[in-house]
Amino acid sequence: MTFVPLTRLPWRRAITNQHSLPRHWVDPFSLTQRIDAWRRWLADQPAGQWLLCRRHPREFCAALAALWESGRVAVLPADDRPETLVRLAMDVDGTLPETPGEQSANHPATPAYPESLAPTDTAIVLYTSGSTGDPIRLAKRFDQLDAELAVHAELWPLADSCVISQVSHQHIYGLLTGVLHPLCAGVPFSGDESRYPEVLAARLHEAGDTGLVPVVVSSPAQLSRLPEHLPWHDLPRSRRVFSSGAPLAAEHARRTENLLHTSVIEIYGSTETGGIAQRRQTQDSTWEALPGVELSFMGECLALRSPFLEAPQSWWQQPDRVARTTAGFELLGRADRLVKIAGKRVSLDHIEHALAAIPEVSEARCIDLGRSDGRLGAVVALHDECMPHRHDTRHELIQRLRTQLSRHLERVAIPRYWRFVDALPSNAQGKLDRGLVSRLFADLDDTKTPRWLGERRPNPASCLLTLEVPERLVFLEGHFEEYPLVPGVVMVQWAIELANDSFGETGEFKGIERLKFQRVLRPGSRFTLQLTRRDDGIAFAIDSHEGRHCAGHVRLLTRPGGGHG
Repeated sequence: MTFVPLTRLPWRRAITNQHSLPRHWVDPFSLTQRIDAWRRWLADQPAGQWLLCRRHPREFCAALAALWESGRVAVLPADDRPETLVRLAMDVDGTLPETPGEQSANHPATPAYPESLAPTDTAIVLYTSGSTGDPIRLAKRFDQLDAELAVHAELWPLADSCVISQVSHQHIYGLLTGVLHPLCAGVPFSGDESRYPEVLAARLHEAGDTGLVPVVVSSPAQLSRLPEHLPWHDLPRSRRVFSSGAPLAAEHARRTENLLHTSVIEIYGSTETGGIAQRRQTQDSTWEALPGVELSFMGECLALRSPFLEAPQSWWQQPDRVARTTAGFELLGRADRLVKIAGKRVSLDHIEHALAAIPEVSEARCIDLGRSDGRLGAVVALHDECMPHRHDTRHELIQRLRTQLSRHLERVAIPRYWRFVDALPSNAQGKLDRGLVSRLFADLDDTKTPRWLGERRPNPASCLLTLEVPERLVFLEGHFEEYPLVPGVVMVQWAIELANDSFGETGEFKGIERLKFQRVLRPGSRFTLQLTRRDDGIAFAIDSHEGRHCAGHVRLLTRPGGGHG
């Protein structure tokens, strides 16, 4: 089957072959009746831009084609949350109903369809997050879409294939790879419930029964969770698996190739740029530019010119940092305030604005910690009366904040790691830099240290640190099982170690004087450690809202050339 561009209405070509697949598959040659129904419904509707949000690809494709044939523009929301649809409905000329209904059946005739579509006409409008946190509106012309689809057809032809998509067609990657490419190639495709592993396995089996070679369109979120208990080895071998939305972990790429017996092709790009590069990282971690995409490097900055861009002859600056290689480049991470979480683009500014609107919060910073689970951290400055001092009040506060954020964010975008501070820590330039972030979240990997939440230095010889007892502190194990508490020797050790961090090398330990323990320190407790440097050592005191826990004086022998100075 030859590739037909969108402007030539591939869904209207003569029927040459129909496949006996179950109804949840979409055969491009079976769409015309449904397209005509939508055309009849649209005949009495205003022109312009129409909101289109359909989960099943058959109804989505039929409505999309009808909008295009009638000279309208499809507006695709990024999600189907009611508040999103209500907000976008205010900016369009109409919203498509669930079905064309009786109105289309009663219309006297289906309007004639055009022979072709104008390449420079706007085809779709997509919404995504921007650096300000507000959704930004991105229009795509037919010539942009056709240029990218032609590259897909060149690199990854679909002859004798079918496409199984695990990702949403409301986004550019799923739209191009999971819907429009098979539509233009005239091959069957399926989506919707295929995001579940068990359904994916069933679709692979159905493809094999029909004699078609499946192509899977997926993402790191799905591929990282492929269960090994399903009979992948008994299913027909796929032609290839696509992944996009975020870099796929190397171990997940290898595992997917082993389970599905095929190559995993990653596509790097964005809604603004379309596809930029591709790789098969089990062979080479380098990203190689797609045909027609011209790259320019300056340090860690990447610029490109591409026929997929709104202005193909202009250079586009990517927000990602890169390292140039002989064959292409490697990604080093994003340089702006947008991050990818489980394949979804998330604005850190948007999360911060949502947090700042909560009454308890005075200021907040959201941080991509670069952890293997991909989840975010949040540093939240609270009003004094809202500060949690115990494990239970801290847990309750986190649950309240998560509930508030769930009204604005998808679950995966809600921070997992929380640090509550009196004021946002800052360096000499007034910035919450990476070093401070590392201190705030160090206890995630070091189970022997207290949770650092900031410090004040009223003078060179004094330091007041705000700390918490991490619930996963290794010293709590066996001390005691029913009533865990921090051993006294650990509190003293913390005082010595943090004094070294605060004042530099303090000297050789000689002993402890005036040591007094007054209250136990429990998991989740928030406390302060007051350190005062003296000629013969360090005085320390540990206090919380309950009162004094521990105090003493560590005697030190100053080393020549170091220490107190």
